[in-house]
Amino acid sequence: MRVFHSDIEQDYHPGSSFFCGRFTSYPDVPGRTRSILSALEGREGLRFHKPPPLEPHLLESVHDPGYVAMLAEVCGSLKPGEECFPFHARPLPLLLRSPYPRVRMGYYALDGSTPLMRESYPAGISSAASALAGADALLEGEPWAYALARPPGHHAGAAGFAGYCLFNNAALAAQALLPRGKVAIVDVDYHHGNGSQEIFWERDDVFYASLHCRPEEAYPYVTGEAEERGAGVGRGHNLNLPLPGGTDWAAYRPQLEKALDAVQAFDPASIVLSLGFDTLASDPIGSFALRVEDYSAMAGLIAQLDRPTLLLQEGGYDVESLGDCIAAFLAGLPQPHPAGERAAHGSGASGNGASGNGASGNSGHRAPQNEGGRGEPVS
Repeated sequence: MRVFHSDIEQDYHPGSSFFCGRFTSYPDVPGRTRSILSALEGREGLRFHKPPPLEPHLLESVHDPGYVAMLAEVCGSLKPGEECFPFHARPLPLLLRSPYPRVRMGYYALDGSTPLMRESYPAGISSAASALAGADALLEGEPWAYALARPPGHHAGAAGFAGYCLFNNAALAAQALLPRGKVAIVDVDYHHGNGSQEIFWERDDVFYASLHCRPEEAYPYVTGEAEERGAGVGRGHNLNLPLPGGTDWAAYRPQLEKALDAVQAFDPASIVLSLGFDTLASDPIGSFALRVEDYSAMAGLIAQLDRPTLLLQEGGYDVESLGDCIAAFLAGLPQPHPAGERAAHGSGASGNGASGNGASGNSGHRAPQNEGGRGEPVS
């Protein structure tokens, strides 16, 4: 399995988040990825790669160009280590007429949880680059790939940042995989991926399924109800399975099976798994009760879909346990197959299916590869 990660994110360390009228410590810390990398080092079958440089215009495949430009402008105007919180957090058109970038940023802020820093933009770009490199690996014939992405992404909308997310990595990866056929995003983070839902709300080529803590208990509080099913041609292509705090594996498993049955019926050519470990019982922000060993069982169920799958890191804030979580998840997967041995899957797949050299699906847009449930708004 190819693992993609850029250490640029290690320079990105916001100190605080503004939530429910007060400043709190920012839980998306660099130690999260260090914990995971430590667990992966020396593991048989893993190949580590730094993602190729990302051309920023590729973000516009799912993000508003004005939003991308605002992030670059505001972050570039800040001093190293300086935090900038939005003055407003509403899409009011008058904000865009302001000559002040720090005022305009309020148009694109979904809430005040996520400050911008000079380091935010390069970290967000590198995180997106890992996601897209992982998608390319699937297009090249790999059955599995892992994007160790930080910051996370599933709360970022087409034109908005929130919940520690700047660019929607899952949406970017799904969009990149579409040349090979339909895509399903399975989101097992503790929090609802409001951004992923919004981006594909009116589309029928990407199916979004999310298991998460119910919105009355957990961030983002305003999305994630079971009645939210999509609109237009996307009606029926959005599946939310909200669960109460305290959910353990015995209660979680049948809901995951329900989500995977729906994915199987959609018959995608590829899967993007928004993988959050904030469902762990010891997570300082979540309120579910999954154990480390449950992630092996989770992986086994997902593997039964038998589709090329990108594992994309989202949340998980018990830093000391993250390495154990990813190790358990990988232990539940089947032994890796050499690239190109997998047969085509899914009625949405084009002629090459999931196998082949990926020439028809790989857009060639990057340089060649070189070798909150307890109240916090989080991914």
